[in-house]
Amino acid sequence: MNTLLIDLPALLWQPFAEFGFMRRALVACLALALTCGPLGTLLVLRRMSLVGDAMAHALLPGAAAGYLLAGLSLGAMSVGAFAAALLVALLAGAVARYTPQREDASFAAFYLIALAAGVLMISAQGGGNVDLMHVLFGSVLAVDDASLTLVAGVASVSALLLALLWRPIVFDACDALFLRTVSRRAAGVHYLFLALVVANLVAGFQALGTLMAVGLLMLPATAARFWVRGLGALALLASLIAAFSAWAGLLVSYHAGLPSGPAIVLVAGGCYALSLLAGRHGSLRAAWRPAGGPAAAASTLAGAAALSLAALLAAAPTDSRAENPPLPRVVASFSILADMAREVGGDAVEVSSLVGPGGDAHVYEPTPAAVRQLAGAQLVVVNGLRFEGWLDRLVIASGYRGPVLVASQGIQPRQMFGWPDPHAWHDPAHARQYIENLRVALGRLVPAQAAAIDRRAAAYTLRLQALDQRLRARLAEVPAPQRRAITSHDAFGYLAAAYGLRLTGAQGWTTAAEPSAADLAKLMRQMKAEQTRTLFLENTGSPRLAQRIAQDTGAVLGGTLYADALSPPGGPADTYLRLLEHNLSTLIAAWLTPPALRP
Repeated sequence: MNTLLIDLPALLWQPFAEFGFMRRALVACLALALTCGPLGTLLVLRRMSLVGDAMAHALLPGAAAGYLLAGLSLGAMSVGAFAAALLVALLAGAVARYTPQREDASFAAFYLIALAAGVLMISAQGGGNVDLMHVLFGSVLAVDDASLTLVAGVASVSALLLALLWRPIVFDACDALFLRTVSRRAAGVHYLFLALVVANLVAGFQALGTLMAVGLLMLPATAARFWVRGLGALALLASLIAAFSAWAGLLVSYHAGLPSGPAIVLVAGGCYALSLLAGRHGSLRAAWRPAGGPAAAASTLAGAAALSLAALLAAAPTDSRAENPPLPRVVASFSILADMAREVGGDAVEVSSLVGPGGDAHVYEPTPAAVRQLAGAQLVVVNGLRFEGWLDRLVIASGYRGPVLVASQGIQPRQMFGWPDPHAWHDPAHARQYIENLRVALGRLVPAQAAAIDRRAAAYTLRLQALDQRLRARLAEVPAPQRRAITSHDAFGYLAAAYGLRLTGAQGWTTAAEPSAADLAKLMRQMKAEQTRTLFLENTGSPRLAQRIAQDTGAVLGGTLYADALSPPGGPADTYLRLLEHNLSTLIAAWLTPPALRP
């Protein structure tokens, strides 16, 4: 018990005291909570709860337009997102005001149009959309100074306007018809309120992403409705629940290694569930027996705090002190690079990866553990070629100031959709360049071990060359016209070029984008024209698309290929060399198997 009491303050406050990225995340969320409470309460009173979600989705085309014009510019994307969502709000309000259609229906129509336009604009960027998707659905852990300034500025202006115009905004929410009869400014008040909602959603998507920002806006407000009836008390309690959810969610995320945005919203959801069960007004408990006093609210919120604390205690790591001095830490962006770094570095370094075996780096959601990895690293190894679109902001958030090795440096990439194809490791010649870059960087990191690192790199290169020769000898048994196949997504262009194969992807080179109907139709016509009858799944991502193509074309599934991640330890591709051998062996086996014997 004494140990628990001693460790509890550190458990609750140490992450914020030690790490700047945790402090920035907390401050951003607290600023959002300040205004999300009253705005969410007013949306609930106006029965516009789902309108917040609609406007959050309406941000997408504006942010995409800002990206097209100015790249990953915070100002351009924020202005574009604000303009797009505000336009949807104004159009929906105008339709509701001048036609018989209800406001919720007009919002649904315009937000769906905006959402579809945004998806099309992103898809038009081909492989370059990965960076944008991670910004749009971003991570609160990657909040930088510019994003924090934006969030704080929007929250301050919103709080000031709410304080100055609280009475007319409340009248508009509670009795809009009365306000229109006594004031000619009713329409302006209504549109100002919508503009404030849009502005806070724009600020929120910089931190939590569009979906999570809506959660912090609506869940605390709906939870507060079960406890109090006064409007001022509702707004205050909603802000307090939002602030508690941010603090507890960040702690759960830190200690349990969960993505922070979903953790924050799930804590808010827990507060809503407890309020639904035990609140004073309209809850299940109130329906079964008379309502309790204010102590019931305090006890239920204490229950939410107790549940969060229990989750923290269950996830808190145990204290383990190493007897030997720590090795230099190398953090690779994904598992294939980490394996190469281990082979070259050996026992001279400690290597870890942000995206582990089986993980999809295209859609990776960073956790606090990942930021801590970066903060404690002496060398960060990335693939480059726009593969890790989420990494730059994460490195900045972690405060890492050490060297960053771009492992693909010196490689001339192939182009796809106007962007460099990042999957260069599938060509053994390029992999040798990766090894050379690692040898130089690790030798600089640990000069005393440079000779041993050189020897390991040379031995690793010889093993790679020997494997390459064996695979080419086996591939020679397959007639050249027969070396054709379809893969889940187009990640094997370098492998095809290196070994004289014809591999076509059904999805482009990023799993974050969906193919169009025209793309699939072209692919199926090509399969029929070339009599391609074999499809291969990938270890990451959904197999449904390839399975659908196989059913429609009569092709067979030839096995699983490993593109962007190793298999878990003990699997068929748990090292880079085994991955290369598994992929070529799987292709060769399928091509050499007579059609009658295929499953």
